[in-house]
Amino acid sequence: MLAAVKTCSGKGKAISVRRRRFLIGLAAVLIFALVTMGTAFWRYREMRAALVADGTTLHRVLSQRVDQHDAHMTGLSALAQAADPPPVDAIRQVTASILRFYPRIMAIDLADLADEQRPALLGAGLPLETVFSAMRRSNTLLTVVPVEGAERVMLVKRVPRTSASQYLIILLIDLRKLIETDRFGPELGPVQLTLEGQPLLTASPGLDQAPIAFEAMLASRTQPLMLRIASPIRIAGLFPLGILTLVALGLLLCAVIVDRLLAARMAAKEAGARALLAAQDARLAHASRVNAMGELASGIAHELTQPLTAILSQCQAGQRLAQRAELDRASLLTAFEASARNAKRAGDILGKLRSWVTKGQPVVEQVDLAGLISDVVQLTAAEALAHAASVEFTPPRHPVIVRADRVQLEQVVFNLVRNAIEATKFTTHPARIVITLTMAGAAAEISVRDNGPGFGAEALARVFEPFFTTKPEGMGLGLSLCMTLVERYGGAILAQNSTDGGAELVVRLPLMARDVSSAPSEAAE
Repeated sequence: MLAAVKTCSGKGKAISVRRRRFLIGLAAVLIFALVTMGTAFWRYREMRAALVADGTTLHRVLSQRVDQHDAHMTGLSALAQAADPPPVDAIRQVTASILRFYPRIMAIDLADLADEQRPALLGAGLPLETVFSAMRRSNTLLTVVPVEGAERVMLVKRVPRTSASQYLIILLIDLRKLIETDRFGPELGPVQLTLEGQPLLTASPGLDQAPIAFEAMLASRTQPLMLRIASPIRIAGLFPLGILTLVALGLLLCAVIVDRLLAARMAAKEAGARALLAAQDARLAHASRVNAMGELASGIAHELTQPLTAILSQCQAGQRLAQRAELDRASLLTAFEASARNAKRAGDILGKLRSWVTKGQPVVEQVDLAGLISDVVQLTAAEALAHAASVEFTPPRHPVIVRADRVQLEQVVFNLVRNAIEATKFTTHPARIVITLTMAGAAAEISVRDNGPGFGAEALARVFEPFFTTKPEGMGLGLSLCMTLVERYGGAILAQNSTDGGAELVVRLPLMARDVSSAPSEAAE
């Protein structure tokens, strides 16, 4: 009853802990979400304000630069009108100075609009056909002509000479260098330039579809360029990874601290109840073991039957040896020694049962499994001979040491070997029981394999259930007690059908700590 109460209490406590941690985690997630959204809103406002400030500064700089273009065109126009024909050498010297100090102006040329077949006077190699075509459609004094396929424009200004002659001053402007400043380098960022709605320069693909953070016409009557600063703000940019990581770690730390404080409070509240339950459990455990003795009476008889049967078999063998004409003292002595060992073993079993009832503890010691198995093979030799069965075991080269009660482990192996002998009782082929001892990692494995009929499907599923047996005279307690004894020392027992036919029982026990690293893994039959 106490075990059931403790189980229910443990489940309730586990559910309470999960609920508490869920609520703490949910609160932390909500706080993190609020902090994240607040940070994103603040960063959006800051980034948009920065774009507007950058746009205002760039607009002022570009307005000054296009005014410089007007000044250059005015100076060249005056120089071109100083003589007829225009003084080409003087103009060439002035243009060289302009090109040297203003890198955004890539080329300057002078062409005669009245004679379109005449080459440009300065030979800058500009596309005159495009210039003449644009000027025929324009009546303005200064015209901006985009260069198709390039981020450049040509500024074309008319220079009247006579009624029959008219010249054109042409400046080729690199738009990227025009808007290049300390804030916006060659990459330009989100800057756009348009002329009458036609994009002349877009910094990055896709920005022409982005929202506009700043937009203004340049302060120039002759160069109507529109400056736009797009808003390349992406969702990922609104969430600073470093800050959010620190916030997440801080919330995680706070959640852990809150959880620990609540857990400590609950632990202090339950300390008195646990102490009371521990005292009651100690008393009830002893009472339950005493009450269970009635149910285990049949188990005691089962355990004592095996050594007593072995003693009877050895005594009968000794009688037969004594009746022979020639007395075989060695064989007779062997039979008597086996009887003595089984009698001692029966006494040890009774002692273990008595200590279990009276709160006695098993004698845990270092047990060499190879020696223990060899003793069991000798104890079962007479029974194996009576059933014409061979029990094979070859000890490994190195000792295999575990910590357990030797008598209890000996009883486990004895039960497994005796069951294997009985399983081969009605086989038509020679009966063979093979015992192997191996080391796998930190565990020792004892395998008892026979060549009998093996386990059926139902038997394999229920083989370790108390009072389940497939033998007419069986009680169904042997393998159940074996499992209890093996699990007492941190081990496990497994039943399966061998690939070669027959049944196989495998006992796995933890090795001593020093043997886990020092002893090599080996198997022997």
